[in-house]
Amino acid sequence: MFGFGSRRRVENELAEWLAHPNEFGMRPKGIRLKRTYKVNVMTHGDRDLHLLEYTMPDGTTGRGFVNGSLTWSFLGDEVNAISDNDLLVAYCGWAWLFPALQAGNVATEFMSLTEEAAFRAKKHNDGLENLELTDRYRIGTSELFEFKATKNGKQIKGAGNTESEVSYDQNDPRFNLPSIYFLLGRACIKSIRGAA
Repeated sequence: MFGFGSRRRVENELAEWLAHPNEFGMRPKGIRLKRTYKVNVMTHGDRDLHLLEYTMPDGTTGRGFVNGSLTWSFLGDEVNAISDNDLLVAYCGWAWLFPALQAGNVATEFMSLTEEAAFRAKKHNDGLENLELTDRYRIGTSELFEFKATKNGKQIKGAGNTESEVSYDQNDPRFNLPSIYFLLGRACIKSIRGAA
């Protein structure tokens, strides 16, 4: 179980991050450690990922993760509707992608020779209309695409390629974050040993 001093340290770490001028520029009026996930994440290894919830002085609420190297926050009513476990998956995907983009290990501008056309054909066969590829990622030799479309009159967002993908319709709270986070998070989490 988390001791009082450790809890305060983690809560203070997120509060300081939120107070940075590039974030809110002020400390939250309330912050609370919700749980700690013990996760093995590809390229990061075993980690304790601390999930906290907070309220800013203006009433904005959100949840953030502290893990010792990559603190990040997700906010907004639509995102707050995402379950803690699904948010963990998104965070792990973001935590893998963000440093890889910064290091130049993921390309976002490239000419696809065959994968984009094959993916478009697959989405057409899946019954999607008004397909638009919004972002692209080349990781090694793999190409991944984020997309938005409509199906049966509902807006759909997703990410993937012809081998693996995720997609969410407008009624799913996960629709409100980049789908690539969920796709990569699902791929990079090796194990979750439990939550405290």
